[in-house]
Amino acid sequence: RDLRMSRGLGDVYKRQAPGDTPPWAGKEAAMKHLVHRLRYYLGLLGLFARYSLMEQMEYRINFAAGVAVECGYMLIKLMYAVLILQAGAEINGLSPNEMLMCIGTYILVTGVYMGVYPNFWALPLSVQDGSLDMLLTKPLNTQFLVTLRRLDFGMPLPDVLCGLALIVYGWQREGLPVTFANLAGFVVFCIAGWFLTYCLFLIPELLSFWFVAAGGAQALSSAVFDFNNTPMNLYPKWLQRVGIFLVPVFLITNFPTLFVMGALSPALIAWGLAAPWLVFALQRLIWRRAMRRYTSASG
Repeated sequence: RDLRMSRGLGDVYKRQAPGDTPPWAGKEAAMKHLVHRLRYYLGLLGLFARYSLMEQMEYRINFAAGVAVECGYMLIKLMYAVLILQAGAEINGLSPNEMLMCIGTYILVTGVYMGVYPNFWALPLSVQDGSLDMLLTKPLNTQFLVTLRRLDFGMPLPDVLCGLALIVYGWQREGLPVTFANLAGFVVFCIAGWFLTYCLFLIPELLSFWFVAAGGAQALSSAVFDFNNTPMNLYPKWLQRVGIFLVPVFLITNFPTLFVMGALSPALIAWGLAAPWLVFALQRLIWRRAMRRYTSASG
């Protein structure tokens, strides 16, 4: 099976990714090219997911143990949610059910993020030991390959299921309208939150291109991400502004629920959709500079 997996990925790597659109191509050709590239990379992501799952199923006991450990952490998180429901107090305009939705969104986004985090964690090591060299030779977008080639299914599974359950439970108990606009807005802001998480928390890992050890930056980024463990309304106003505009971590898990509540102004809605792309542009700039700085293990 390992041989089949290596051959399958080898065939993928041999297929050259679609190149850039020529500058003389019209808008219609450019759109077709963009759709072609999107389909290509989505198909590639599906292959990565398939081979990652096959690899993890080779060690089923280890997979089951990982799920069990994550379920234990999930019980601790659920105790926090139960305490909020039992207290029944409204805090800074948020009812217990709305806080439950925020917590559920945090758990859901965390689960999806954990699915790709092994690639983030391995990046500094691959820079230090030179294993990044082999990835740079592949005819694919380097960042896509480095950060998404391995997907974890054990840890995210309990988080995703529990997060969805808390969101549905809090939504139903609060009696918020279940309309297409609310559902679509909630899903869009969840996707934007995950995309923002990917871009924002990849930046500390890129420091490994400049420094030998980036463990401090990793620990700091994890602590910053955990600010989403509680709704942002529980923090002081100045910290909320920092977490919305300066280091936009509060957009990740708070904005989906606030949108459904109707608590977001048009300006904040626009910012919530624009901020991930701005952070993505910053992250791409840092990535390109990191690639120019990188030297292989052999010098």
